[in-house]
This record gives sequence, structure tokens and C-alpha cells, in this order.
Amino acid sequence: MSLDCCAEPLAGPVVDTKVLRHTWTALGRLVRGGWPVPYSLESGQRAQTLAILNEVLAGLYLVTDADGRLRWLGKAHRDGGVGARLRNHFGHPERARVFTKVFVIEADPFSPSTAIEAAEGRAADMIGLRGRMGPRTWPVVTEEQWLALVTAHPASRIRRPRPAGDDTGDRSSAPA
Repeated sequence: MSLDCCAEPLAGPVVDTKVLRHTWTALGRLVRGGWPVPYSLESGQRAQTLAILNEVLAGLYLVTDADGRLRWLGKAHRDGGVGARLRNHFGHPERARVFTKVFVIEADPFSPSTAIEAAEGRAADMIGLRGRMGPRTWPVVTEEQWLALVTAHPASRIRRPRPAGDDTGDRSSAPA
């Protein structure tokens, strides 16, 4: 370990269906895409994985070691997305050495950054990570704050208002 680098991240729980479900649930209505599958971060496949994850602009990610144990729970929100966040991690030799797989739960890229942060903190609490993985910290958020941020309707779900004079209450007859 060099003087300008941090210690190897402590191992957390094995990433299984329960851990993935907690992380998925933490994003609530913001989730986009399918159920997370592992992407390889092994040196031979790392470039291909990062190229794929460049397209994921927002979401939560769980990085595991060769034993499937959680080494990092993080978030990405635009600015290069998950691919850029992982490239930052690989600047640390100890992370580049132990990170072997990543699971990504994609979020709506138009979600407020505070909602993604709240989801990260909620996932850490649901998985039980606080105080378990050394000095790693996650955003602190109450359940009420999380609900207010994550269950808000994203802009893509806001419908156009009915035209003036249309008081029928039937949206299907409104002109497009």
C-alpha cells in the first residue's frame, strides 16, 4: 500500500438475492432496467464491462470480491455514470486487485441527485452495513426523507394537463 492510497476495503456480506433485493427496493420508483446481473471486473473483461457501464448514468452499484463478498456499495449520478465511478475506484491499486464483479441497479438518470443519495443510504441501512465495513460511510437519511425523495414522480411520469374546456374527466378522449 502506498502512502497516498487508502487501505483495502473491508469485506461485507455475501451479495445474494436478499442484498440485491434490498438495494433494488431502496431505489423505489427510480429503478430502470432489469434485475441486476453480475458484470466481470477481472482484468481481461474490465474494459468491456466499463464500456457497457458508461451507458448507465445513474444508479447504485455493489462491487464484490472473488468470494462474492461485498467490497463497495456506491452510487452514480450522471457525470460519466457507473463506468466513470468504477474507473475512479481502479485508481486505487488495492481496489483494482480485489474488485472482481459488479452488480448495477440502474436508476432514472433524471432523478434528483439527492434521491440517489437517499437510496444509497437506505440500501446501506437495509443491508446493515454501517459500522461493519470500516471507515466507509453512506448518506444518513430518515425513512420519511427517503420516502419523500424516492417516491416522488420523476419528470418522465408527469402527464400533460387536459386541454382547457375538457371537463369530462376522461383523459383518453383528450387530443394529443
